[in-house]
Parts: sequence; structure tokens; C-alpha cells
Amino acid sequence: MEDPIGRMVAPVLDRLAVELGASSSAVLYGSAARGEYLEGISDLNLLVVADSLEPAVLRRLSGALDRLRSEGQPPPLLMQRDEWPRATDVFPIEISEMLIARRVLRGPDPVAGVRVHPGDLRRALERELRGKLLRLRQTYAVHSGAPEALGDAAGRTVGSIAALFRAALVLYRPDPPPATPACLVELGRTSGIFTRPVVELWERRAPKGFTCDPALFEAYLKAVSSAVLVIDQFTRGGK
Repeated sequence: MEDPIGRMVAPVLDRLAVELGASSSAVLYGSAARGEYLEGISDLNLLVVADSLEPAVLRRLSGALDRLRSEGQPPPLLMQRDEWPRATDVFPIEISEMLIARRVLRGPDPVAGVRVHPGDLRRALERELRGKLLRLRQTYAVHSGAPEALGDAAGRTVGSIAALFRAALVLYRPDPPPATPACLVELGRTSGIFTRPVVELWERRAPKGFTCDPALFEAYLKAVSSAVLVIDQFTRGGK
């Protein structure tokens, strides 16, 4: 696996295999699986599925996860194999990300054959998008005259907004393109959601940050607001 991803992941996977056994699975998803990982910006997203994750097992994992923690990366999602099939209704956004792009690094593929119910995904998306819209409005109310602060807020949030927009496309087609700009353009075409500002801000991400003029941040607000409206009214698969 290529650096820097392999540098972080390979030692972790080796330790996890020792602690969890050969039957465990490890799946890479998100930006690294899509080929969009940016060091210093992107999170490294891993799903680990094991036969047992009892407290004694979790205690042994602490050392295995030290490498990720030292790199400022989140720990993996840890799921027991017997609970994984029953969890798809409460993790529809994460599973949608895995369906868009994933790399099975160890063991059998736990995502193969998994389907996300449109009603579950719609509800999760509306909840997340409404919460983020409220926080973005608060940010603009406080920092509308400060491009540096607006750029900081946009840089911190646009990755998660883009992830929600990618998942929203799953409501309209089962095989979204993995590349984020293409995915967002397709979402705008198929749903009417105003995606252009999200594409622009996503492409401007940089480890040292960037400034965002008020007009662009206002367009960002409009994009998230339009997504909330469309997702709220989406009825395929039930409310």
C-alpha cells in the first residue's frame, strides 16, 4: 500500500490480526479508498469487523491503535461480526461511503451484499445536514466580515458536507462515481441540489487553510440549505 497510508495502516493491521485473529476484516473507505487522501487534511477511515470485541479484547487493542493516534487519525469503527448485519439501518451514511469506494485490506469483505434502505439514509442525511446548516449559520452570523474565519470554518466543514452530498447521491443511483467533484456534479444534475460552492470549497482545501469571501460562504449556506430542502422532500423508500 502506498505511503503515507501504508506507513500508518500496515503496522496497525498487523497488530490487529494478532489480537483479533485471521477471521477479522479490515476495510479502508473514504478519501483514501477514493484516491483523494490529502495528508494533513483527510481522515483515514477504517472499519474493523471481528468475532469478539469484549472489553478484554478492546484493552489489548490499545497498543495496536497507538500509531493512528500518534498521527492524529481517528480509531477504526469496531464492530462485532454478529452485530454488523443489524447495524446497517443506523449507519446508512458510513455504509453508503463504503459502497461508493472501499478497499478490503484483511479478511472477508463485510460490505459485500449490504444494502442501505432509502428511508434510513434519508432520515440520517436530513438530521446531519440540518445540524450542520445551523452551525454554519451561527458561524456566518459571528464572522460575516472575517474572510480568514470563514475560510477556517469552510475548510473544517466542507469535507463532511461533501461526504453527506456523496451519500445523498446514493438515493438517486446505486453506483455513484467515486471521485468527489464528479459525484457532486451528478448530484446537482439528478436532484437539483445547488452543489457548485461545495465543489469549489472542497477543491480549495489546503493544510495551511484558505480565506473565503463572504459571497462564497453565502453560496455555501445556500448549497447546504438546498440539500436540506431536497432531502426533506425525498419520498422514495419511505419517510
